[in-house]
Amino acid sequence: MLAGPPRDAPGGLGGIALRVVYFHSDTHPYEKAIYPGVGPAFARPLGWETRPISAIDDGNFDIGVVDNRLEDADVARLSHHLASSAKDRAAIFFRVSDSDMPNSRNPNVRFIFDCGDRPGVHYATTYDPEGPFLTFTRRLTTSRIVHLPFAYDESRELDIQLSSRSRRLFLSGSNSRALYPVRYALRRKRRWSPLLGYLVYDLKHPGYPEHGKPPLHDITHDRFVDFAARFTHFFLCGTRYNVELMKYVECAYAGSVPVGVPATSLSAAAKRCFRPYAARTLDLISDLRQPTAALEERAAAYRQAMRDLRSPARIVRDFIAQAGAVGTLDRPTA
Repeated sequence: MLAGPPRDAPGGLGGIALRVVYFHSDTHPYEKAIYPGVGPAFARPLGWETRPISAIDDGNFDIGVVDNRLEDADVARLSHHLASSAKDRAAIFFRVSDSDMPNSRNPNVRFIFDCGDRPGVHYATTYDPEGPFLTFTRRLTTSRIVHLPFAYDESRELDIQLSSRSRRLFLSGSNSRALYPVRYALRRKRRWSPLLGYLVYDLKHPGYPEHGKPPLHDITHDRFVDFAARFTHFFLCGTRYNVELMKYVECAYAGSVPVGVPATSLSAAAKRCFRPYAARTLDLISDLRQPTAALEERAAAYRQAMRDLRSPARIVRDFIAQAGAVGTLDRPTA
């Protein structure tokens, strides 16, 4: 079990840091997740202690973050926990990782949003609030929203010279026209252009083994970053809501040149590493033919920008500042 941040670390209230515990499902098959953005793997680079939801009544924490991969028994345990008086329990923050989550038909996901405005219940969102989640937040009167993005894990960085890579664009992910219109459009052009068919390497989505479906391939987690690092360029787009998917840090891990659409939440330094993208074949060819030194400079600048923007220390400090302030509001005064 990972240790939580020291209690005298910066970011707490009154000079004392707050103990954050990340609670995860007791039974969800996290080992089948296709990326390290859920369950204990999400909390690991933040240095937070992780516990199963069955231990939530044990106390000894100031702020609880609850993973959103919930099973029936987890919901029953959380319901029991929230039935107790708010003054006797720490604030909890349900983690939201998808703009469309409030529209889910899964009753265990619905439970997360049905808890809105219950005493001591708040939300930690990995992406900026957009779409249905933004609509949900506007209806809240008591629950608060705090930001909890993917942390940058420097241990996952690869150092592979661009000169040894294939000068092609790496493309991956779901092909939903509604959710990923920019990615979908590139794939459509690639289908009819032999030149783009060569210049753009398309890795199909691996499927959803978490949901009991057989995987289509095993190029996930570190293998995904290893595979992306075979190519000089990495295509990025952030859904129709332009949110910051994990691919934005994975591109930096791979040491690749970012191409596509910078997420709205990226810093100016990170956005400057993207050349204007108009989905034109000639623009892509021009980018792929840039001198190696210029490409290496862009890739290095992007990596440094993402290191700075999504530093685990910075994320923990900002989260505790936001969540700690909310938690004190939950506590009744004497």
